[in-house]
Amino acid sequence: MQKRALATRKKLLDTAIKIFAVKGFHGASVDELAAGAGVNKQRIYAYFGNKQGLWDECLREIFINMQQLTVDACEECKDDPAKLTGVLLAKYMSIHRSNPDFRRLLSWANLEPDAGISSLPALDKEHGVLKEIFLKAQKLRAVPQHLSFEVYIFLLMSISYFWNSNRKTLSQTLSGELFSQAGQQRLISETIGVLTP
Repeated sequence: MQKRALATRKKLLDTAIKIFAVKGFHGASVDELAAGAGVNKQRIYAYFGNKQGLWDECLREIFINMQQLTVDACEECKDDPAKLTGVLLAKYMSIHRSNPDFRRLLSWANLEPDAGISSLPALDKEHGVLKEIFLKAQKLRAVPQHLSFEVYIFLLMSISYFWNSNRKTLSQTLSGELFSQAGQQRLISETIGVLTP
């Protein structure tokens, strides 16, 4: 692909992520996606096949960020597995902070199952290394022995997703301080305490 075509494709993808994050798959039209990127709608068909192909590519793009985050966490914890919970939770929190479209697209992907998700990047390699570090952390008694790797990751992802996606409502129900930067650090610290035997 030529440099100009690559730039147009990237502009379409970046624009689509923003629009899909606000409107979801069904709420965004091909015309709106093309107009938002300032290109002819034929570019969507040329680069992505159709709106579904563009949607799928948007989801893949945000999951690539998750892959890199996992690689970074593995690198940071390989020599000190005991700090895995704190590192992972902080990184999961950071992806929502640095890319708010991530949680919105995840929400839409789950709310609109008929929009489909043809394929997402596999995290097998990254999760294989992460699981090895998790098992080392268990041997060091930094993570409960009875806790499976899948449930551990689920808990950390759930905390970060829920904290970021419910800040407005839960700050009215719980303490607003919990949803400040200091509150986030407290949440990480207390989660480490809960997950440390």
